[in-house]
Amino acid sequence: METLILSLDHFDSASRVEEGNRFLIGNGHLGYRGVLEEEGKEALKGFNLVGVYDRYQDKWRESLNLPDPLCFRTDFEGKEEDVNAISPLSHHLNLHLEKGLWERESEFPHYFLHSERFLSQVDKRLLCSKLSITALQSGHFEFCFGLDTDVYDINGPHFKNKKIEAQGSTLLFEGTTNEGKTLYEKVSYRLNGQELNQSSKDGFFLLSRDLSTGESLSLEIFALVGESLGELSLPLKLDYETQKKAHVDAFSALFCSSNVTLQGEEGVNLETSYAIYSLLILGDSSHNRSIPARGVSGQTYKGAIFWDSEIFLLPFFALTNPNVARSLLKYRIATLLGAKKKAKEFGYSGAFYAWESQDSGEEACSLYNVTDYKTGKPIRTYFNEKQIHISADIPYALENYVALTGDRSLLEEGGLEMIVECCLFFLSYAKKGEDGLYHLRDVIGPDEYHERVDDNAFTNYMVHRALSFVIRLLEECPAASLSQYLPALKDFRENLYLPKPNEKGVIEQFRGYFEKEDCTLEEVRSRVKDPREYWGGKEGPAGPTQIIKQADVIAMLVLLGDEFPLEVKKANYYYYFPRTEHGSSLSASMYSLLGTQIGEKEYAYSMFRKSASIDLYGPQKRFAGGIYIGGTHPASDGGAYLALVYGFSGFEPKGEKFNLSPRLPKEIESLDYEIQYRGKSYAIHVDRNEAISKEIIK
Repeated sequence: METLILSLDHFDSASRVEEGNRFLIGNGHLGYRGVLEEEGKEALKGFNLVGVYDRYQDKWRESLNLPDPLCFRTDFEGKEEDVNAISPLSHHLNLHLEKGLWERESEFPHYFLHSERFLSQVDKRLLCSKLSITALQSGHFEFCFGLDTDVYDINGPHFKNKKIEAQGSTLLFEGTTNEGKTLYEKVSYRLNGQELNQSSKDGFFLLSRDLSTGESLSLEIFALVGESLGELSLPLKLDYETQKKAHVDAFSALFCSSNVTLQGEEGVNLETSYAIYSLLILGDSSHNRSIPARGVSGQTYKGAIFWDSEIFLLPFFALTNPNVARSLLKYRIATLLGAKKKAKEFGYSGAFYAWESQDSGEEACSLYNVTDYKTGKPIRTYFNEKQIHISADIPYALENYVALTGDRSLLEEGGLEMIVECCLFFLSYAKKGEDGLYHLRDVIGPDEYHERVDDNAFTNYMVHRALSFVIRLLEECPAASLSQYLPALKDFRENLYLPKPNEKGVIEQFRGYFEKEDCTLEEVRSRVKDPREYWGGKEGPAGPTQIIKQADVIAMLVLLGDEFPLEVKKANYYYYFPRTEHGSSLSASMYSLLGTQIGEKEYAYSMFRKSASIDLYGPQKRFAGGIYIGGTHPASDGGAYLALVYGFSGFEPKGEKFNLSPRLPKEIESLDYEIQYRGKSYAIHVDRNEAISKEIIK
C-alpha cells in the first residue's frame, strides 16, 4: 500500500493553530492537538477528553482540556533555544495516516530534536511519546519537562481543586471540576529507558546535562487518564517501542480495512485517506459515547453532539466498525431521559432531543449563538427550540443501522421505546389545519438562515419516515406498552402534510419560500457589510431571499431517495444548487451524492473534494464574536466517504444483499475498499465498466 503521510517542511508560527487541527491524533476517547512540545496555551495546545463536561461560573458548559504531560523546554548555555525563542533552522512534521502516528524533526543551532507521539488504539487511556535530543555542539543543556496544569480553555478554568503528587519519576494529578467530578492523570517519565533519578518541583523536572557533539538522550513519556485511581495501572511492559508496535499494528489493520484507495487525479488519494484517518481517530466502542461536532480537536461547540453523528458519521462506522456505530445509538438511548425532560419543559410529550447534546442529553445550546457585528451584542437564535428534526434524524439512523448491520438487538435495548417517544413528540408538536392535515409549524430546517418557518420539507418528510419505521416495527413485534400508540401514530402518518413538487418538479423548502426574493448568491454577498455579519435570521442579508446556508431539500432527497423519481431529483438539484451558499461543512457532500444520481459527475466530484479536503488546505475560520470556533470537521469527512461509496460506487443496501452501480467521474479511474455488511466482510473494486464484490473469509 502506498505510504500516506501528511507532511509539513517549514515552521510558521502564524499557522500553528491550523496545524494543531491538521496534525491531530486521537483514539475516540482522547485527542491531542498537533502542536509542538514547547508551545503552550497560546497555540491552543489541547489534551482533550471526550464525554466529560464542566461549567465555569455562568459560561457555556464544555468538554475538558486535561493537563499537558508533553510539556518540554530546552536551554543551551543558559539561553532558551526552542520555538518560543527562535525559529528552527529546519523543521518537519509528519502525520503517518496509516499508523496513527505524529512525528517531528527540528534542528536548532545547538541540537537536533526528534519526537513521536500516539494515542493508543489498544489502551484508550494511554498517550505515549518519545523525544530524542542530539547535541550538534558540545555544551551545557538544561531540559524542563513535566505536567503543565496551566491549559487553554474556551470557558474555563475547569479544575477548581488540583494537586500533583510525585512518586519518583511518576507524577499523579488529581483534579476536581467545578461540578465536583474528580479526574486523574498519571504520567511516567523515563530517561534513556530508565526511571529518572531526581525529584520534581510543582510537577516539573529540571534536567542538566553536559553533552558532547553527537551525544544523544531520549525521554519516554506515558500518560494515563481515568475517573478513578483503579483505572491508572501502568502497562506491564512500560516500553515505548512495545506500546508503539501494539498501537501501530491495531491502527494499521483498522485503516487498511476502512480506507478507500483511488486511482485518479493527483492529490485525491491523500485527501481521501486523510478524511478516513480523521474518522478513525474518533471511533470508540468502549464508553457508549457519541462523537462531538468537532471530534477530538477541542472544546469548540461545547464538545456537544449534533445530528452530524447520526446522518454523516454513523453510516461510515456501520460499514467499517459496526461496534462504534452501535455505541453512537447507545448514547442516544442512554440520553432518552434528557430528551423527554426537554420535551416536557417546552410543553410537549415524548422525546425532544437536544440540538447540542452533552453527557446527560439535556440541551446545551444557548439562546444566543451569534453576535451583532455592529453592536457586539448577542443575537437571539432559535436553534435549541425549533430545530426539531433531530428527533427524526435519530430514528432514521437506527433504521439505517439495522439495514446495514442486520443487528436488531438495540430495538430490545431501548431503541424501540426511543423512536416511539420521538414520534410522540412530533404528534404533540403538530397542529391540525383547516385542510384536515397535520402541520409542523414554526421550525428550523437544516438551512439555518431561515428561522421559524412552517412545514419545512426536510423535517416533514423525515418525520413521515420515522413514523413509517415505528409503525412497521410495532406491527411486526407488538410491544404491549407501546402498541397502544399505534392508532394515533397511523393517523398522524396518513395525514401529515408533505409538500409536493410543483409543475416544474421543485419541492418548496418551506411554506412561502418561493415568495422570497429570488436573487443570486453574488447579490447577497454584495449586501454583506462586514465579514463578521451573520447571514441568517430577521436581520441577516439572506433571510429575505431564497439564498440558503446548506443542503436542505437536497439532503432530504439524498436520505430518502427511494421515495422520489429521478426527474424530481434533477429539478431540485438545478434549482437549489445556485441558491446554496455552502456555509456549512455538511452541505457539499449532499450535493455530491445527489449529483452522482442525476449524472452531474463533475459537480459531484468537485463537491466530494471540497468535503474530503476541508481540514487540509487554507486557513479555517477561527473566531466568531471572540469565540474560537475552529477545529476539525468530522461530518464533512463522513460525507466524503458517503460520496465515494454511496455516490461514485452506487452502493445500495437491499436486505441481505447490496447493489453496486458504478458512476465514476472522469478524474477517478477506480475505487477499492472493504465494507462490513450484515455480519460479512467484502472487498469491493469499482471501475468505469464494472463493480466487483468478493466476500472476505476471515
